[in-house]
Amino acid sequence: MPAERVVAIGDVHGCATLLEQELQPHLHSGAELIILGDLFDRAPEPGGDLRVLERVRQLQQEPGRHGLAGVTVLRGNHEQMLLDLLEAERGGDRARAAAARGLWRSNGGDPGFLPAAREHRRWLEALPHTAIRGRHLFVHAGVRPWVRLERQNPDDLLWIRRPFLEAPEHGLPYTVVHGHTFRPDFRITRLPHRIGIDTGAYCSGRLTALPLTP
Repeated sequence: MPAERVVAIGDVHGCATLLEQELQPHLHSGAELIILGDLFDRAPEPGGDLRVLERVRQLQQEPGRHGLAGVTVLRGNHEQMLLDLLEAERGGDRARAAAARGLWRSNGGDPGFLPAAREHRRWLEALPHTAIRGRHLFVHAGVRPWVRLERQNPDDLLWIRRPFLEAPEHGLPYTVVHGHTFRPDFRITRLPHRIGIDTGAYCSGRLTALPLTP
């Protein structure tokens, strides 16, 4: 049975303490958690990346134990950068691996997190790009306006900014709930066609967990 309430969680970026604070009001509520990607990188606290990853996986594996209907985790661009690095390493292409490692590290990747990340590779590979709950479409970055959902480019779902953020509408029959881009004032964006909930946790100290009725 679908959950009567969904709680969307914005970009965590290794903020393990903030994540735990935001989780507490929703545990044992019967809600479904939908985490919009970017679990790690740029962590402001030691070991934050691994703590976040392990906590999220624990909740996802045993949602009932925590009074949740389920836990859905979407793929963000930081998960994709890490996956690209892990794939390059497995392929044995040193030049490609070096380039992927450079991109990941320049975006806040912590080399100390890599051994643990390798152990979670299959889970990361299985992360979906989107989730639909009633009238809401959940995605990390956004959508390409006026492109049907089944024809969206995965790169846009992970990376898009201006074409989506500046469009007055996107042409899909959903309110898009997304992360990826935070405002200078670190506030939630609420518009008829989209809700942006990345509030810059790693630099603002504000992580958003937004309850929604599907």
